[in-house]
Amino acid sequence: MKRIFSLLSVIFLILQSCSSSDSTTTNQVSLISKWNLDKSLLDNTTQILSPCDKQGYIEFYSNGTFERKDYYLNGTSCILEGFDSGTYTYNSSANKITLNFLDPNDGPQIETLNNVNISSTTLKYSWDENVDGTDEYNLEFKK
Repeated sequence: MKRIFSLLSVIFLILQSCSSSDSTTTNQVSLISKWNLDKSLLDNTTQILSPCDKQGYIEFYSNGTFERKDYYLNGTSCILEGFDSGTYTYNSSANKITLNFLDPNDGPQIETLNNVNISSTTLKYSWDENVDGTDEYNLEFKK
């Protein structure tokens, strides 16, 4: 009887550890991708995005690093406006991604992406750009 109980306990522990690690991996894998800007709302007003704006992206890598580029249209030229790269942490239970990077003008930065919602083809989040406690931006990215 002790032997059966011990065997069942071991099997239970193995299954338990597999299921929790699988769910973490699944959440991480769904974030790991290059996401291209598709929609932007500023203070609940839809922003018109040019094909140049839509070249902007954020890419999350499995090693905990990210890269982000933003573009703007200057006349007929599409210009790189911003480039950030650094590390990130994804808290799926709080629906937040925290970005850590070095801005060439402003030094070390910590940026929090709120209300993160990920599907197989879409990444959505809100962002408080001016750090006043209210998310001004709602962004949507596609694979």
